[in-house]
Amino acid sequence: MTIASFFGRSLLKWLLIVACVMEASVCDAQNYLMNDIAINDSSNQRVGDLLDRISHNQAFYFAYNSNTVAVDSVVNVPNYRGTLIGFLERIFGSDYEFKETPGYVIIRYAPGAMKLILRVEKERGRPLVIAGQIRDANNDNGIYLASIYERNVLVSTLSGPTGNFKLTIKRPDETIWLTISKENYRDTTIALLPPVQVGSKHKERRYWLFSADGHGDGLDGTAFGRFFTNSKQRIQRINLGGFLAYNPYQISLMPGLSSQGLFNSQVVNQVSLNIVGGHTAGVNGVEVGGVFNINQQHAHYFQAAGLFNLVGSDVRGVQLAGALNRVVRDVAGLQVAGVSNQSGNVKGMQLSGIFNVAESLRGVQVAGAVNVADSIKGFQLAGLVNVAGKVAGVQFAALVNVADSSDYPLGIINLIKNGRKSIAIGIDESSMAHVAFRSGGRRLYGLVGGGHYMDSSPMKYALEVGLGIHIVQHEWFLLDAEAVNRISTNFKTDSEDQSSIRLLPQLGIGRHWGIIAGPTINYTNRESNSLSNPINGWKWYHNSKTGQTIHLGIVSGIRYQW
Repeated sequence: MTIASFFGRSLLKWLLIVACVMEASVCDAQNYLMNDIAINDSSNQRVGDLLDRISHNQAFYFAYNSNTVAVDSVVNVPNYRGTLIGFLERIFGSDYEFKETPGYVIIRYAPGAMKLILRVEKERGRPLVIAGQIRDANNDNGIYLASIYERNVLVSTLSGPTGNFKLTIKRPDETIWLTISKENYRDTTIALLPPVQVGSKHKERRYWLFSADGHGDGLDGTAFGRFFTNSKQRIQRINLGGFLAYNPYQISLMPGLSSQGLFNSQVVNQVSLNIVGGHTAGVNGVEVGGVFNINQQHAHYFQAAGLFNLVGSDVRGVQLAGALNRVVRDVAGLQVAGVSNQSGNVKGMQLSGIFNVAESLRGVQVAGAVNVADSIKGFQLAGLVNVAGKVAGVQFAALVNVADSSDYPLGIINLIKNGRKSIAIGIDESSMAHVAFRSGGRRLYGLVGGGHYMDSSPMKYALEVGLGIHIVQHEWFLLDAEAVNRISTNFKTDSEDQSSIRLLPQLGIGRHWGIIAGPTINYTNRESNSLSNPINGWKWYHNSKTGQTIHLGIVSGIRYQW
């Protein structure tokens, strides 16, 4: 080989590298940074306000970490005319880098620079092995826990304590774009070219940037998320930021033992099958886990797990779990769990065996024991307790409803902040002296009380529970209607049931006191008359064989309300 031939081939090789790098840059760039912008009268303005104005005018968003970008600082850049990148460099200085992705300009604090020592090993018929070391360009020290990844074949690794790494790529016949990322360092990307191929059928992979939009740290901000993800996965996400890729399917045995390896939390799949459990960036399709599913961002359409699902962003569709569904942000659809559903905003239905938790609910919340929601437009049904903020709908609990405002709570005890509560002492036609606690919203309320028969009745004590409605509400006059069930007992083996409908007018005396007196219709069903209390009042219907009696009565008393 002649010297001219040697230099000619070397020059051709470098020209091909430069051409491919330029072509990739042209294809990938959105040209946001080179757009001309005009800033008038920007003296003494917040950085965040300036960025909002630019993004609104240029039709893209800025993405940044608020811990490293001082958006509240005040700058003075009067009457700027020029490119966007020139403006950003003028405001932030040389310690920041600026990148583009569809719809976003990313601002990263990256004062450090990396240099790469690389060695490529390839034997015929075997995968390509890339080994090397990453060092700090300023002090030459090895950089620990830097992310090294190839974004087309979705393989990645982390550097060791001295910056050493090794990456195996199973498809070496295409251009390899090797990217090195580390928090507080500028990203470094190199291209490794294969032999020139004409008519390549390589399909472009889809990528995008996920922006947290100020909603916290996703799964990393929850105890569950930190427990079920390891430190390497969290470091990988810190290094790669919001970079996500798409792959049609993934199969995993456990998180980290999957077809996507360490890159799994940065890849969105259409179909995800997890034998025991899996960890992905998200699913746009179907995900099934034998024990659990973990999604860093979202789960759309259908997700089912034998034990639990953890989702760091939102759920759209159906989510099923044997025990727990935990969604950091929003749910639009159906959540079903054997034990608990915990979500942000819910638009749809939550159904669980024990309890549901939501920041806000537009739909239906059903739990065997407890429902909790900050605001509700719809229906809450719980076996024991409902807890809510503002309710525009109905609360139904077998025991207690708690809310800031709720016009239609259905429960024995209703602790509604803007509702009514009262204690009444009275007596009825059966000579039972009783105390009753009424509590509820502006329309419906619950009643619980107890009493003692003042005559010679064989069963001396009674317990009452019921529901009521405020029909008329004026400052000095109220009219309520109630449906009440009474159980009379001697605390031994005998008891008697009575159901009543009451109409209770109340005449107000001052702000808190009132006198109540009104008629009642009572139905009593007795199996035996041997130990039954005598029935006073006018009997409308009586059957001595069946023990069924309908009679009219009266109840009166004094009520204190607040």
